Amino acid sequence: MRRPIKAMADVMSSILNWVCPDCGGRMGGFGKEFKCQGQCQTDWRQVWDGLFSWGVGANQRKATRAS
Repeated sequence: MRRPIKAMADVMSSILNWVCPDCGGRMGGFGKEFKCQGQCQTDWRQVWDGLFSWGVGANQRKATRAS
């Protein structure tokens, strides 16, 4: 089941701001750009890649270019 577009956009925004969407912990570091450094230790790479395969990222890029 796909998550609602708003939920996916919130996850995308959190990752771009280096905040874990799950626990709010710090993300990033050399070679660990999508890995939560906080409590949950989730690797968000697969979710990030999935956002673009679902078309969320493509729509976001189009909206940004049109502005």
